[in-house]
Amino acid sequence: MIQGEAYVEVTTSSSSPMMSGMMNPMSSMNLGGVETTREERVKWREKTGEKKGFIIKSDEVRTLMVKGRRCLECGYIELYAQE
Repeated sequence: MIQGEAYVEVTTSSSSPMMSGMMNPMSSMNLGGVETTREERVKWREKTGEKKGFIIKSDEVRTLMVKGRRCLECGYIELYAQE
């Protein structure tokens, strides 16, 4: 087993309704707001044991996606890190 940490990466993107209306004339134009999309991903960060850098050395870190499986009968959840 290797020690590391799990964290949540949050990505947001915004688009103006005016721009989406200009690009697609069939879409409805909502002049009152901005459409925002938010995506969250769970990741695992661990040190590789190697050092990187030319003058100032720091620990090298590897980041992996966290995936999971769920049993349909009992609901048991199993998480694992995948490269």
